[in-house]
Amino acid sequence: MADPILEIKDLTVEFALHGRKIRACDSVNLTIRRGEIIGIIGESGSGKTTLVSGILNLIQPPGKITSGQVIYHQRDGQTVDLRTLTPEEFAKHRWTNLTSVFQAAQNVMNPSLRVKEHFLETAWAHDPDMKEEAILAKARDLLSRVRLEERVLDCYPHQLSGGMKQRCIIALSLILSPDIIFLDEPTTALDVITQWYILEILKQIQKDYGLTMVFLTHDVSIIGSIVDRLVVMYAGEVVEYGPVLDLFKRPTHPYTAGLMTAIPSLRDDVTRRKAIPGNPPDLANLPDACRFAPRCWAKAQGICEGERAGTLRMYGSNPDQYTRCYSWEKVFRQ
Repeated sequence: MADPILEIKDLTVEFALHGRKIRACDSVNLTIRRGEIIGIIGESGSGKTTLVSGILNLIQPPGKITSGQVIYHQRDGQTVDLRTLTPEEFAKHRWTNLTSVFQAAQNVMNPSLRVKEHFLETAWAHDPDMKEEAILAKARDLLSRVRLEERVLDCYPHQLSGGMKQRCIIALSLILSPDIIFLDEPTTALDVITQWYILEILKQIQKDYGLTMVFLTHDVSIIGSIVDRLVVMYAGEVVEYGPVLDLFKRPTHPYTAGLMTAIPSLRDDVTRRKAIPGNPPDLANLPDACRFAPRCWAKAQGICEGERAGTLRMYGSNPDQYTRCYSWEKVFRQ
């Protein structure tokens, strides 16, 4: 088993809005291993993006990180709690060690700058002494790895397609040779063929550079074939995590099972696929019960009581697999 690269401990992020407190990320604990590809899945509003924004210290008012640690294991063997750093100290790690590609990232490109100027400005912001030719040489190599021609360096963003801009941003995120890259819905707004094309590129890049990658998505069918582990989030909490095939074949939380049942398949009748009934809870008015209980078929059938106290910890269900459902043995092994 690989050594950890990032340990998230009891990370909590809250938003204060109109006198209401919304806990969008609730005491999340997660260990990410060096060199692995991990997927974080869940419905919109489950807390995926908030979790990564908390890790990268990008939470903006009215949001606030109220507790937790983010322990980064550096290449030299030293560890640092990113939560204890000043903004200036953290800036030294962002892009150089930890980088991100957020939703619709292609829209962040400055329309008045050519692609090569994006690479130059990014590199010089972190190392003003870098030589222009060295930066552009690496940019050409990275563009070739995302299957773009060298001529793209002289293009403006409006001259590129959506898929090309997305690949430019992926190449740009690698210019400073980071340890770990977070990708939030990296294929959103792209056609299905382009989605798979970009995912294959990312998989090859991870293999070539030994990167650690974290994918965030609500569509498990998109990333299921390339990730090593899956983390399932619901209502701000991690409800299950483990090897991807185990979660597909042997889920041990009713929410995970519902997600897997909802995935369309070419192998069986699509009418057998069912959406999870109901809606996620109001994060500003959470019930004193299991957060999934109102939508849970096991609770509806009386198999589980849906008590909150039982969901305050994770339970080992299969090797390297953990669930928040305290009744998982009764629910899935009847």
